[in-house]
Amino acid sequence: MSQSIWINALIAGMVSACSMPLGSLTALIWTPKNRALAFLMAFGGGALLAALVIDLVGSAREKGHILELVIGSIIGSLFFTYINQLVNRSGGFLRKPSTTLAHLTQQERRRFTQSCSRLKRIDLFRVLSRELRQEIAQFLLVASYPKGRVLYRQGDPSESLYIVKRGSVELLDSQTDLTPVKTLSVNEIFGQYSFLTGSPHQTIAIAKDDCQLEILPRCDFEELLETSPELLERTEQTLQQEKIRDYLHQHHSLSLTAIKDWVSLALTTLQEQRKIAPAIKVTQKKSEFLQLARKIRRFPVFSYLTEDELEDIAARLVYRSYQDGYVFFQPGNFSDRLYIIHQGEVEIIFPSNLQKAPLVLTTADPFGELSFVTEANHTVTAIAKTNVQLWTLKIQDFEEMLQQSPRLEASVKNFLEQPKLKDYLQTRQHFDSTKAAQWIQHALKSMDAGELIPSVTRINSMMAEHKEAPMAIWLGLLMDGIPEALTIGAHIVTNPISPSLMAGLMLSNYPEALSSSEGMKQQGFSIPRILVMWTSLMLVTGILAAFGSLLFADVSESVISLLESMAAGAMLTVISETMLPEAYAKGGSIVGLSTLLGFLAIIVIKTIPL
Repeated sequence: MSQSIWINALIAGMVSACSMPLGSLTALIWTPKNRALAFLMAFGGGALLAALVIDLVGSAREKGHILELVIGSIIGSLFFTYINQLVNRSGGFLRKPSTTLAHLTQQERRRFTQSCSRLKRIDLFRVLSRELRQEIAQFLLVASYPKGRVLYRQGDPSESLYIVKRGSVELLDSQTDLTPVKTLSVNEIFGQYSFLTGSPHQTIAIAKDDCQLEILPRCDFEELLETSPELLERTEQTLQQEKIRDYLHQHHSLSLTAIKDWVSLALTTLQEQRKIAPAIKVTQKKSEFLQLARKIRRFPVFSYLTEDELEDIAARLVYRSYQDGYVFFQPGNFSDRLYIIHQGEVEIIFPSNLQKAPLVLTTADPFGELSFVTEANHTVTAIAKTNVQLWTLKIQDFEEMLQQSPRLEASVKNFLEQPKLKDYLQTRQHFDSTKAAQWIQHALKSMDAGELIPSVTRINSMMAEHKEAPMAIWLGLLMDGIPEALTIGAHIVTNPISPSLMAGLMLSNYPEALSSSEGMKQQGFSIPRILVMWTSLMLVTGILAAFGSLLFADVSESVISLLESMAAGAMLTVISETMLPEAYAKGGSIVGLSTLLGFLAIIVIKTIPL
């Protein structure tokens, strides 16, 4: 008899999970629209919800096991949540969009709390109210930089305030053979004196190791000045400090009289315009750039911006002159800025293909744009063919503008989808066709999520960093299925498996596998690997169901009710945390009706005599 029970449990477990490989097979031949996938997920969620209420919760209630029901459900939910967090930290959150979304949301909440704490350690913000620090924290941009990345160079305009969130940053003195001036660690601020005085940087900032920074752009800071008398007063006090005068005198050689005049002008400008008057002006030639901005042909991302947005970009440019023969970059150099020619000619040489004729660029032509937007190492050499005057735009400033301007974001997305970029990734960065397409899709989705464009080098390092992610993803998917497997095993000990419970499990597994398989494809998983993972999950579900039937064969009905309630609590947590939020994010209002239809489908199945 016991043998027939565990065999029945094995079969029932595999049947309940057979929709997993079916869902993965569907994903390989069909990419559903968001609303279609949302309908399926909500339908499955409603079906599973009904099955749990009728067959597990209802069964415990009919037996009078209310205490077991309450305690078991709470334990199941808490246990699932704890294990889920452990798996997610190892990359298991990548298993489907909903768990990715939940993981990123938790990270964002944690980041916000830490940002508020960091602001309290900074002299400029220390005495501000907690509410104002929270408001400032909402404006902070987060960006990650690899070891060796130049954050800014001497002479670059200061348009942002930087806070080290993770890793370290080294400041170098360009006047003394790049002698290290200071190493900044977590929670330290840098660039503040240049930021507050509107003067160009006098040091070079380089990521000493892989680091993450929080960035407060000047435009957002000045927007806060418009609405916060408290911040305005604190800024006025800071500008009159001895530290500011010492900085201008020692690093910019301003006389004490010139500093006094600037402080007076800065305070007046703050009061009247809520802006910081620059103590040292950087040559930018804004009007000339504005005349050319819509004529930049090779990188036409500025064409559809408003005049105000173009002026914001012009405020971040640096205008410089270079002599004939100056080498701007060579193959292997990291791309940290975009170049736009105003006057003169620049020659692009292809060292990997010397038979290819050099490309000569002139007025309104950008160069380094493909390496710039992908944040990849340069693959060509750029040399001034004549005396050249041009503008440079730092990658950090471009990324900040990208997060602030929907029009610029739309223009860059359009540029990313052009065949020119895919060809560049394949021919110059040596990506195969699949990897190039995946990078472009990943970049577009990152932008949709409000994140920065992932660099080509960063993508490769992330793959190495999360090399254990496939196993974590598999474990995460298995964890989602463990409660149902043990439920089948425990339930079949005392009762024949209910058709409504089986139907609810099958209907919920199908869209989950469909959605997850699509996400796994985007993570670069091969088709055979996806099929093997889902088929193995089906087999493991059957084995766990059989194991559950043997494990719980001699326990009392109250214990069975407790175990079933634990499984119900875990599965209800899965529905509320992953299935329905993902469905709503994809389909919106369609979720309510489809959930109801799934719920009613199980009711109908339950009432049909079999």
